[in-house]
Amino acid sequence: MNDLIARFRFKGMGFWGALSLFSIASALSSCGVTQPVRIIDQGTTQAAVSLGGPLIPFAGMTVPTPYLNLGLIHGYRDNLTLTGNVHVTTALLKNAAFDVGAATRLSRESNGWPELTVKGQLYFFSDLERLDNARVFPMVTINASYLLGHSTLLYLGADQLIQFNKPQYFFTPFAGTQLSLSDRSAMQIELKWMATNVNSAHGIFRGTGSIEDHGDIGIFFGFTYGLSQ
Repeated sequence: MNDLIARFRFKGMGFWGALSLFSIASALSSCGVTQPVRIIDQGTTQAAVSLGGPLIPFAGMTVPTPYLNLGLIHGYRDNLTLTGNVHVTTALLKNAAFDVGAATRLSRESNGWPELTVKGQLYFFSDLERLDNARVFPMVTINASYLLGHSTLLYLGADQLIQFNKPQYFFTPFAGTQLSLSDRSAMQIELKWMATNVNSAHGIFRGTGSIEDHGDIGIFFGFTYGLSQ
């Protein structure tokens, strides 16, 4: 992670410089809410928003990092949902990041067993002015979800992201809920223990959201809106 961060440009090391570094770090450890929690119907498309990240100090308070993603979710086939996101926060900080992925259902919810969904993603990062330092990171996510009533999903799972140039992996367990607001829209809130296997005793925001000097607690909010039905 440090190798990648060193290659990006950051002007100054005040709050925005620190936010720049932490945005990249949060991106590498798991940079958004879990979308989709379950695959969507073939032929449907949703707009998706994710906002949040690790806890950081700001104005005497502790708040989630304002890491913003905008994307699309598309039901490509009956059991294959495609996703794509642009990482807006990194773009505002003069760095490029986006991800693409595909999700599939492993098993349906039945007889007390949750529905299992697995997703593979590729993350792309680069300085907007120096494309020679582009990096690609694969990530696999699996989650188990329960439907409560007709409108609420409870879920838990884990992300595993891998860095190749200096081999390292980042393991992130999470739990969240998704509430349907209408036939087209839904909102999410999700709690993550980001990069639990990484020692966070040292760094810009050390101790803010770590547990036993490992990882960082992150809070994420999500929203989806159906563009087609």
